[in-house]
Amino acid sequence: MNTRPNFDDFLALRRSDPRLARLTHDVALPRSQGVEFGPGPHPLPLPDGLSVRYVDLVSEDAAGGSVDHVWNGNGSLLAAIGEDKTRDFAIARLFAHRVPNLLGWFRGVFEALRPGGVLNMTLPDKRMTGDALRAPSTLGEILEADHLGLTRPSFRQFFDHRRLAVPLGPQQLWREPVDPAQLTGAGTEEALAFAQEASRDGADAGITCHCWVFTPLSFLDLIEELSRAGLFPFVISQFATTEPGSSEFFVCLRHDHATEPARLLERQTVAIDHVRKIALERRRRAKLMASE
Repeated sequence: MNTRPNFDDFLALRRSDPRLARLTHDVALPRSQGVEFGPGPHPLPLPDGLSVRYVDLVSEDAAGGSVDHVWNGNGSLLAAIGEDKTRDFAIARLFAHRVPNLLGWFRGVFEALRPGGVLNMTLPDKRMTGDALRAPSTLGEILEADHLGLTRPSFRQFFDHRRLAVPLGPQQLWREPVDPAQLTGAGTEEALAFAQEASRDGADAGITCHCWVFTPLSFLDLIEELSRAGLFPFVISQFATTEPGSSEFFVCLRHDHATEPARLLERQTVAIDHVRKIALERRRRAKLMASE
């Protein structure tokens, strides 16, 4: 059973937990309505005053935790929830990289948020995880998934997830000098068998995989390209690159009040340029420190 803290206890938790503070950035307190994606057995400790619906790609049994609604990222999120009233916030911890059609998911979340509403999310930094040897996801792959309207991972997504991943824990690179290139992953034969079984008609719908892989800067590059093509609806409101000891980065996105395309694009590109400069400066300083 999910026990939610009272408002004062929540504020105390948020003051001591930077991750929780970022994931609740710009969430209207003490009362608002929102969605948490993929909460698993441990939903965020959000206060009683927030009305939260739990949404996942799979059923409660497959997810291993509370799931109010199943939504694969295509079509209307509000229809999946069974409401037509927009929400104030959405939270997705280490979730979006498992959505087969990422662009469709962003579109559906955007349409479910009121103007001014926010999507706060974390994504794995591939450099620090078992996806270290995988190439960052491309614009073409994201557009293809949306064109096909994927409702489950594709054969390629299943195959790459199994074939190119290596056994690397999320904080392992920070604790010991490990070279991911020296780690042994699945062979082609094993990955092929997995992809064939997972993608066949009638396969277990609960089988998911890492459909997308990013670094903080590759993610910014992708959403800039999508924004310039008029395909990405959000404006970045906050961004934090991967910190030492961590394996994830934070992205906070806003349903902006701007609706005129040129004005929206201006706000999008200004925001992306701003957070990219901060990320590049941070990388420059980290390299200087490492050279000592």
